[in-house]
Amino acid sequence: MHGLMSYRRFGRALSLRSDQTLVRARSLRSDRAPARARSLRSDRAEWTFGRYVATELWLELGRYVATERSTCLVAA
Repeated sequence: MHGLMSYRRFGRALSLRSDQTLVRARSLRSDRAPARARSLRSDRAEWTFGRYVATELWLELGRYVATERSTCLVAA
């Protein structure tokens, strides 16, 4: 009977250990999901910001080219 009791305790300890492993694995997965979402959001923000800067730069270049053309036309 003592052998059965120790087996039960061992089985329970094993069960607790595997439960903790599952909880830890679930916790790691759930921690990773918000980090991935945050990463995607920041990448999208940089891309949008980069496009905005490129658009502004393009407008500045366009204004410069337009000014140069009008100067050339006036000089000719």
